[in-house]
Amino acid sequence: MKKRINTLSLAVCLNLFLVACGGSSGGGKTIEPTEPVTEPPTPTPIVDHSGLTPLVADEISEQEYLAGGDATLFVANKDAFSTRPQAIADNFQHDGFFTSGDHLFRTPHSDIGPLLNTGTCQGCHENDGRGVVPKTPLDPMLSMLVKIGDDTGAADPVYGDQIQPFAEQSFTSADFDSGLSLHNGSVNGTELYGEAFPFVEYQMIEGKYPDGNGYQLRKPIYKVRDLSFGPFKADIHFSPRVAPQAFGVGLLAEIPAENILKLADENDANGDGISGRASMVTEAVSGQQKLGRFAYKAQNPTVLQQTAGAYNGDIGISTSVFSGEPCTEQQIACQMIAEQESKVGTEVDFTDRELALVEFYTRVLGVPARRGYDADNNLWQDDIKAGRQLFFASNCVGCHTPRHVTGIAPGSVLGQLTLTGLQDNAEPIAMLSEQTIFPYTDLLLHDMGGSCQVTRETIDQQVCHDDSEQCLYVQRCEGLADGLVQGDASGSEWKTPALWGLGLVQTVNPESTFLHDGRARTIEEAILWHGGEAQASKEAFMALSLTERQQLLAFLGSL
Repeated sequence: MKKRINTLSLAVCLNLFLVACGGSSGGGKTIEPTEPVTEPPTPTPIVDHSGLTPLVADEISEQEYLAGGDATLFVANKDAFSTRPQAIADNFQHDGFFTSGDHLFRTPHSDIGPLLNTGTCQGCHENDGRGVVPKTPLDPMLSMLVKIGDDTGAADPVYGDQIQPFAEQSFTSADFDSGLSLHNGSVNGTELYGEAFPFVEYQMIEGKYPDGNGYQLRKPIYKVRDLSFGPFKADIHFSPRVAPQAFGVGLLAEIPAENILKLADENDANGDGISGRASMVTEAVSGQQKLGRFAYKAQNPTVLQQTAGAYNGDIGISTSVFSGEPCTEQQIACQMIAEQESKVGTEVDFTDRELALVEFYTRVLGVPARRGYDADNNLWQDDIKAGRQLFFASNCVGCHTPRHVTGIAPGSVLGQLTLTGLQDNAEPIAMLSEQTIFPYTDLLLHDMGGSCQVTRETIDQQVCHDDSEQCLYVQRCEGLADGLVQGDASGSEWKTPALWGLGLVQTVNPESTFLHDGRARTIEEAILWHGGEAQASKEAFMALSLTERQQLLAFLGSL
């Protein structure tokens, strides 16, 4: 009974409540319940590693033809890699520093060597472009070098980390050949010769595209003879490298490291078969770990370190960054000649101002504008547009990242250049700062596949195991591997090279070829050598029709 009374009470109460609210069914207005309004979530903008709207295959940015931003120049002849941008030419002081740095870049120096690869920067970077491979096995390497190391990448205790084929007399006397290496010629410590004579022979490889068209590649075999200081250590490896073009490094240096690291995918989390990773290296000036950006295995973090390292290792010029001579402790003849130089002890060959001038020169060299573009009408050539779409579709952009932005470009850590010296607190370089650039690289290490084997052979390919003059060191590699561990890079990893200026390489220097060791005579051959992480992109290229391949090559030629 009590339960029934409670139920009636509840009904009465509900009825009273509804009446009081005008909710009676007897003629009052009824308010229908409504669903609460939910605002749709604001979509997060999709941006790339630089915070910009991602590029797409079928739409070309209006900025893209200005590959170097404000550092772009409109020169497409043999001077395309060696010209100052207008922003430098318009600044009286900067123009003077550029001219002075250019002069040092091209001028033979005193106190070179005692062991070296070349006498000037220009000796390797011809017209500020790429070096060349020797024409025959009898010609010495003049604009390429051979890095060396053991299974772990450690330097050879006698020869160091690269072969220097010349002693200084090749460049300071009238007898060029007098500085070439001589078998055991410097073992006694009284006479100095170049360390060794590396050379290359080629094996021709025939291949076919799926459409039946043929191609031919030349596979290098590297050999070393005439070791002046005795044998290499047992597990030696050789990494031949052609000098790359010099321009554009000032912009690449200013891409924020955090932007580059966003592109790294060491464990291939996105499953595209590409797993770029950063090369972390020690900055010589500060001792800090920084992102490596320069040289073929990204072993240098700054333009200054790259410049000072080349002066020291390739030319034998000491600086405040690398103050030693290019002699190991076991190269007595080299040390003897070094002690006869005009600057010895704590005095270095190159002043900080001279080094800062060359650093400035290389930082501000202009980047060639893209070709095949009508700026007045914002129109690209049809084959270049089609080729760009194929470049994206083949996932070449998985490593060759088209676009970056730069941060504020600080002045040199050596100081602010003046007419007579250096001052503290160098000013930023506006032309390199906050630029949108199109270098087509991610500056990361990628495994390009392959492996190498070093053997001892006579010139007629008979196996030998002695240290006689007839027993050569021979390195054969599959794919693009060099077998040399260097810093974080394995024996098959390389830093993605920038592609800007690619179509002008053989305009600047008709003898230049492509890839790290110059084996590829054309851009097409360079693509066909890709393997490892780039295998799928190479196969996509090969599967294209002849017309499509030509379109993709036209696009690359416009870079």
